[in-house]
Amino acid sequence: MLEYLTLGEFIVAALMVLAALSAFVWGAASGALGNVEGVKHRVLEAEDDEPPRF
Repeated sequence: MLEYLTLGEFIVAALMVLAALSAFVWGAASGALGNVEGVKHRVLEAEDDEPPRF
C-alpha cells in the first residue's frame, strides 16, 4: 500500500514540475521574460507626462 502512495506523490510532483516548466516555456516564447526593466521605465515615463494633481 505504501508503494502506491509513494507513486502517487511522485506523479503529483512530476505534474507540478511539468506545469511550472510549461509556464516558463510559454512565458519565454511569448516574450514575457524579455526586457523586464522596460516596463519599469515605461511606467516612470508615463507618470512624468501627467500634470501634477493637487
